[in-house]
Order: sequence, then structure tokens, then C-alpha cells
Amino acid sequence: MPMIVAYLPSFAALAALATTWAVAAILLLAGVALCRGQTHPEIAIGAGWGGLCLLLTGWGVFLPLSLRLPAIAFAAAALAGQAIPRWRLPGAEWRNLGRVLLIALPLWLVMAPIRPSQPDTFLNLLPNAVYLVDYGRFPTAALAPSFSYIPAAPYNTQFLAFLGAILYRGFPAAGMSLDNVMLFLVAGLAIARALASGEARAPLPWGVVALGLLLAIGLNPGFVPRIDFAAYGEPALMVTALLAALLLARAQAALAAGERAGGVLALSLVFAAMLNAKQSGVGLVAALAGAAAISGWAEFGVRRAGLRLLVLSVVPAAALYLVWRYFVAHAGVAELKVLPLGQWHWAVLPQTLLSMAWQIAEKPFYFGLVAVALAVLPMLWRRQGWTLTTRLLAIHAGLFVLYNLFVLLTYIAGFSSEMSAAAHSYFRYNTHLSLVLVAGLALAARDFGLGAALARRPRAWVSGAVLAVALIAPLPLIKRLRFDLVMPQPLVWDLATRLKPHLAADDRLALLLPGDNGSVATMLAGVLRDVPPRRPRLDVLPRQTADDAALAEAARRGYTKALISCAPGGLAGIPAGAAGLVAHDATGWHPVVAWPYPAGDTSGRWQHILSWQPLCRKP
Repeated sequence: MPMIVAYLPSFAALAALATTWAVAAILLLAGVALCRGQTHPEIAIGAGWGGLCLLLTGWGVFLPLSLRLPAIAFAAAALAGQAIPRWRLPGAEWRNLGRVLLIALPLWLVMAPIRPSQPDTFLNLLPNAVYLVDYGRFPTAALAPSFSYIPAAPYNTQFLAFLGAILYRGFPAAGMSLDNVMLFLVAGLAIARALASGEARAPLPWGVVALGLLLAIGLNPGFVPRIDFAAYGEPALMVTALLAALLLARAQAALAAGERAGGVLALSLVFAAMLNAKQSGVGLVAALAGAAAISGWAEFGVRRAGLRLLVLSVVPAAALYLVWRYFVAHAGVAELKVLPLGQWHWAVLPQTLLSMAWQIAEKPFYFGLVAVALAVLPMLWRRQGWTLTTRLLAIHAGLFVLYNLFVLLTYIAGFSSEMSAAAHSYFRYNTHLSLVLVAGLALAARDFGLGAALARRPRAWVSGAVLAVALIAPLPLIKRLRFDLVMPQPLVWDLATRLKPHLAADDRLALLLPGDNGSVATMLAGVLRDVPPRRPRLDVLPRQTADDAALAEAARRGYTKALISCAPGGLAGIPAGAAGLVAHDATGWHPVVAWPYPAGDTSGRWQHILSWQPLCRKP
């Protein structure tokens, strides 16, 4: 396939894009109905998602019936809610959403053809999503086997893919990435509204909306496309953390003014969406609640109303956590587990702290901005007292400390000693706070006078320049955004495309991948099973050698087909240095088809996301 074609959206890509917008609309309308129209659309999407998670988790854990039933009922109820006039969004908010959609249209077109990428996508995220689509149930030891590495991982992000698959069955493959794009646009609208001090329901200026989107994505120091636009759960935590922090800061302002804090229901639903987005979600919920408690105490001391607000807001998330722990305890399938107390890695704690410090030094831009946020908080507080800006910065300060303590605890109690000593993914954990950081710094810059022309009285040329940058930026960054096309991933996609016509849905296929470290096998099996046209029950036998002994073992185990990804000379009739499919019958192994690797694909820059050797290139 010519490379330029890979950047152009196909009909299937456009169908997935339309489905993403439909999912967002369902969440929006559901959130508006749940909050009785008393919220902004970005908050409503988070609240609607939380409501969906509570419904599907409770149903899936306690009822042996398909999750399609409550998902369809949820969508129908969201649409039916529009029959109640006070539950409808005002026209100004629809215009705000339209502006977000139009400004982000180039980004949508760039991302529409996205394909699954990155190791965890194929290890557990996509397999978990397609299990819901195929069976309508959570996987258990008593049901059909799951091909996921951790079938009992939380499912909140997969619920969005599942909801979309009801409209378009092939949605999960690309949809999990497109859902993450949608979540970042939600964050952009939230930041834009905060910058405009917009509690009144009036259309936000075009330039402010564009600036919000740029801050949420392009200017976000924690944004990493290959993580945040893949199927990973990081965007879910980033965006829900931002929404929760803004709701907490606004509630704190209301309490300080002696008013009744609004948005408690929305906050509780956002916390519910956050909690089971990843297993680390419980730490983020706890850290946010703790940070809000500290910030509230610093502003006006202990108040019963503030404590009641925090307790009520975490009750649904706590209930969801207990329900999911009940499911995991009885499901009989794997999850990431906390180590027994006697096996905690206290001995490597000094190495862990040193590794954390080293990673902070390696990411000076991100952690430098954290330092700036901590430094400007007292400066702004002395200058203007408690405002949305200082409250948000105070919440971020407490959140940074508390969440890092949680991360440190996970290293001691949940990782292997080697991963703990290396402070595995420390920067990635901290990016969960990046949107709160960005919003706090953007508000601080506004309050110090920087950008006031845009945020308050935008001049036409400033607004137009920001808008132009937001529209054009995806195009020069297209190679960075389309990380799924980085070599050698296209070679694995090509192998899968050539194999699928020769495979039935439940075939048994040996994968002879010389020199593989497991990465090529995982991706290839995932593309074959979970990406349309799917071979959903394909049984694979991965091996790291390609020789007569490996073929003999495959035949002995009953695997009648084998892929040789890089054949040595003369093996089963496949030319040396080529890939090929061979089949076994009573007389032995025989070639079915062979594919030489394109000469141009063996040169140029390759990344180490996959093993090179199985694809006929030496590292």
C-alpha cells in the first residue's frame, strides 16, 4: 500500500469517526439529563460517562445478561431526556460545541484512519473491548476464554468502545483511539471556559476555544501522541482529573461565599468515570479528594459543608470500587495484583527514589512547569486572594504530592523489584495531572496579564492567529500524530492482511518468528483476531525460532498452518529472507504463499517498538 494512502480516511475510518461523535452525543445528552440541565457540556460528557460506567459495571457484575440491554436503554434514555425542555442545552452551548468540532476538524481527518498501536493495546486493551462486543459479558473462568493478558482490568474506557460497537461493530479497533481524541477536545473546551471566566451560558470566542484546544493537546507538556492517542487509559485519567479539579475549585468558591455548592452529582459521576479507567484510578480519586480537603482547609478551615461535599462526591466511586473488587475476587481471571505485605520492595526504595529523581531530571520541561505552578501559587494568593486560579493551583499542589505518594506506594507494593527500582513509567503516571497543571498555569498567565487581550477582549488578529495555528497544526505534525505508521509496524499489518484470506475464524496457526521478544507475536495475533476482517477465535502458537524442529512441534500439537516471518534458506519451500504461509498434511509441510519484503522497507529509521529480527532486519 503506498504510504500516502495510509494517511487518507477510508469509508470504514469515516464510519468510525461518525460513531465517535455519536458516542460523545450520547454521553452529552445523558450527562445533561442526569444533572437536570445544570451543567456545561464538557462536564456533562464526563458525568454521562460516569453514569454509563456505574450502570454497565453493576449490570455486568450481578446479572448474567448481555450488557447490550442496559447500553441500548442508556442511549435511548439519553435521547428521551431531550423531551424535557429544562434538560436541553441552550443554543449558546451547541454553538460552543460546533466551534470545537470545526476547529478540530483537521485533527479529526488526520486521526480518522488511525490503527491500533503500542504493546498494551494488543496485550489487554483491545482484547478486553472486543470481548465485550463478542459476548456482552465480563470475562470469567466459566465463560469463553479471553485472549487478554489481564481480563480483569477495569473496563471504563472499553465501555465507550462497546457503546460505539452497538452502532458500528468494527468500531473498537480505531474507536478506542478516537475516543481519546474526543476526550482531549472535552478538556480543551473546559480550559477555554475557565480562561473566559465563563459561567454564563454565552458562546465562547473562537480564539479562546482554539487556545483551549491548543493548551489541552499541542501545548500540554504531558501529551505524548503514541500514548495519549493510542487506546491507553491515560487520557481518561487526565481529562477526568481536570473536570474534577475545576468542579472542586468552583464548589470551594461557593462554600467560601456562603452559598450552596453545586455540581456535586456531576463531580460524583466524574469520579466514577475516573476510578475504573485504570487500576491507578483509585489513587487519583483519593489524591484529588485529599487535595481538595487540604485546599479547603487552607482557605476557610474545616467546614461541615465541605466535608459533606467530599464524602458525597466519592460515594459512587467507592461503591463502584467495591463492586469491581467483588467481581475480581470471584471471576477467576487475571488482574494486576498488590503483592503480599511480606514481599513489598522496601529494600529497593532508595533506588526507586533515585530513579524518580533521574526521570525528573530527564523531563525538565514538564517538572519545571510543576515547579513554576508551585512557585506562582503564593505569589498570586498574596496578590488576589482565593480565586478560581489560586484554588486550582492549590488543588494541583496537593494533588502532585499525594498522587506521587500513591505512585511510590505502587512501586513498593505492586511492581516487580526490577520495575520498582527503575521507577517504571514514572513520567507517564505524572502526566495524569498534566491537564490540571496546564489549566492552572494558563489561568495564572491570564491573571498576571499575559494573554489578557485574547482571554478577555480578543483583538481580531490575535484571535485569528490562534485560530489559524489550531487549524493548521495537525498537518505538519501528521507523522508524529500517526505513530501507527512508524516502521516496522506497517510490515506486521501487511503480514496480517496477506494472511487473513487464508485463515478461518477458528484456525490454529503457528507463528514462527525468529528472534522475537514477544512483541511481533502479540501485535500480529491482535491484528488477526481483533481488527476487521477479524478471525476472532484464532488459536496461535508463537515460537521464537523458524526451523524444522519448530514445524515438527507445531504439527505434533495439531497446528496445521504456520507463518514463517523470515525464512532461512529452503525451510518448507519458502525463499530465504521472505515471509510465507505453509500448511501441513499427511506428507508434511508445503508452501501456500510467500511474500518477499519490499526492499525499501529494510532501510530508514525503525523504532524498537517491535523486534526487528522476525521481520528480516538485524537490530
